[in-house]
Amino acid sequence: MVDPIKIIERARLSTAKDPWAQREAWRNHPSFSKMSQLRGMFPGFGIATGLFAIYLAYDHFAGAKDNKH
Repeated sequence: MVDPIKIIERARLSTAKDPWAQREAWRNHPSFSKMSQLRGMFPGFGIATGLFAIYLAYDHFAGAKDNKH
C-alpha cells in the first residue's frame, strides 16, 4: 500500500530545488492530458453513433419496401 506521507515528502524534496514546480504541478494531472481533453470534446458522440447505426439497421430491414422516388 502506498503511504501518502512518503509521497508528500518525496514531492516536497523534489520541488525544493525549483520554487515554481508546485505551481506547475497541475499540468501533469491526468485530467489535463490530451486524451482526456479529446474525450471531453464530444461527450455524447459514441452513444449517438451507436443509436444512429441501430436506426439505420432498423430502417434497412423493417422499412418500407417500395423503391419509389
